[in-house]
Amino acid sequence: MLRLVAPVRLALQAADWPIIVTGAGGWLGQAALAALAEALGEAMPSRVLAFSTTPGLLAQGIAARPYASLAALSTPPALVLHFAFRTKGYAAEPDYVATNRALSAVMQGYLARNGARGLFVPSSGAVYGPDLAADPYGALKYEDELAFAALAQRLGFPAVIARLFNLAGPYMNNLTGYALACIITDILRGGPITLRAAKPVWRSYTHVGDVLDIALDLLLQGLSPPVFDSAGEEAVEIGELARRASRLLAGAELPITRPEGWEAGAPDRYLGDRAAYAAAAAQAGVKPRTLETQIRDTAAYIRAVAPGRGFP
Repeated sequence: MLRLVAPVRLALQAADWPIIVTGAGGWLGQAALAALAEALGEAMPSRVLAFSTTPGLLAQGIAARPYASLAALSTPPALVLHFAFRTKGYAAEPDYVATNRALSAVMQGYLARNGARGLFVPSSGAVYGPDLAADPYGALKYEDELAFAALAQRLGFPAVIARLFNLAGPYMNNLTGYALACIITDILRGGPITLRAAKPVWRSYTHVGDVLDIALDLLLQGLSPPVFDSAGEEAVEIGELARRASRLLAGAELPITRPEGWEAGAPDRYLGDRAAYAAAAAQAGVKPRTLETQIRDTAAYIRAVAPGRGFP
């Protein structure tokens, strides 16, 4: 279970304004709802409105409303956590660009009508890519950055926009699509650990709970910092990540298989600006979790949600 830091938790408990979470079925949406449920307790159903494009989704004991219903929703100014976005895995769909622009337009319309106490919009490290045709996901994330920052400035409410790179922790919703999840899954099965990239791969990880704590604390302070990257305390090559996770979870280094000649490949570095993330965390009074804690928390979640995968 995620527990928000005390200042955020107490501020949310003392307030009476609504909290809106879109993208309720995604990683950030599920994590946010879990953290809010822990903080608000019995007040959760009356304070939190969840929205999803998945009909009938249930999250933390509340029914997620159809995302399209935001187009006509009238509320007092709310704290808005806007995670609704068709992710990169769907970028080949013919209507991918139109779908994401429509999701954005619905939220912009809601905010223009109702205002907000604050807005958190996660962006992505993919914004550093070249152009819309080459990477529509990154280009659309950047469009959202500009649109929501401008809207918040015009309407006078705080906004936090963070470019997320590599997350860890509970509520991960794709156990085969992320390197850390694949490594942990192999370890929990007893090994070997299979790394498929034919090149060095460098990552740094941030805990989903830290991202939520930082964003919420800044919003509750009424702050709108410049857009910042997420970045872990250290960059680690995935071979070393596998060895460290193996020692931590299995008590020994399990065998690792990698493509022959991987060392000669062009390095893949997907790393955010650590200084910017550390500054945001310090401003929010959040001490980011260590890589070891992130590995443990991710493993505990994977073990809990995947009991049929042959884990001991």
